[in-house]
Amino acid sequence: MEPTYGDYDRDSVRGIDALRSALRDIHECDEYQEVVEKVAELFMNGHEGSSGYLSFGNNKIAKNVAIFNMNSATDCPNADTKACQVPWSDCYAHKAENQYDAPLASRRRQEYLWDCLDSETFARAFVRVIERKNNTVDAIRFSEAGDFRHDGDIIKVNNIAKMLEKHDIDVYTYSASYQLSWNEATHFTVNQSNDFADYGDRLFTAVQSDEELPENMVWCAYDVSDGEHKCGDCKLCINDEGPDVAVELH
Repeated sequence: MEPTYGDYDRDSVRGIDALRSALRDIHECDEYQEVVEKVAELFMNGHEGSSGYLSFGNNKIAKNVAIFNMNSATDCPNADTKACQVPWSDCYAHKAENQYDAPLASRRRQEYLWDCLDSETFARAFVRVIERKNNTVDAIRFSEAGDFRHDGDIIKVNNIAKMLEKHDIDVYTYSASYQLSWNEATHFTVNQSNDFADYGDRLFTAVQSDEELPENMVWCAYDVSDGEHKCGDCKLCINDEGPDVAVELH
């Protein structure tokens, strides 16, 4: 499977009609609070033929961190370009989409949902989700797969982050989209994935060995603890202040 950079037939995405039907039902709600509740339900439980549109934790991320993808790895604007430090064949998010049917369709529906929701509705629905959960959720990561496509994505995430601050929820991301206007990212943490421009709060990069680790850079806690400390337990990439972070180059 080759990168599409966002050029694909959305009408052919599995489950897209069911999502569109759910969104039409939401659009017909008379009360805004009902809209928020139904979007929260989509986030948590999805619709017929799908699971929810938010996930919480994985092998490397702790369960107190929510994850939302604005697009897929296959459709990533930086896939297989100089901007991405990971070769296309080694992209873990792409591997999942290439190996299984569900991830690509799910992430493409996430992109569609993302483009349909305004910042306030997203933020309010997200808060309703975490109010219902038994465990604490205190952060959300945008784009485990894919990346920021344009300045509008940055502005929307920033608006969401600003609204979530009052609920003590941190917002963070990793991005190789160096060409965008990151000065708009004033309320969330940006871990920059390359050094082609001066953007973000820190550099997050791959390093071969201890000997090559720069003096002002530290190893990712997940790597050096053999997975004992997950992202969310460790706050290095979530906090907006702190050193550059390295992962081991395999």
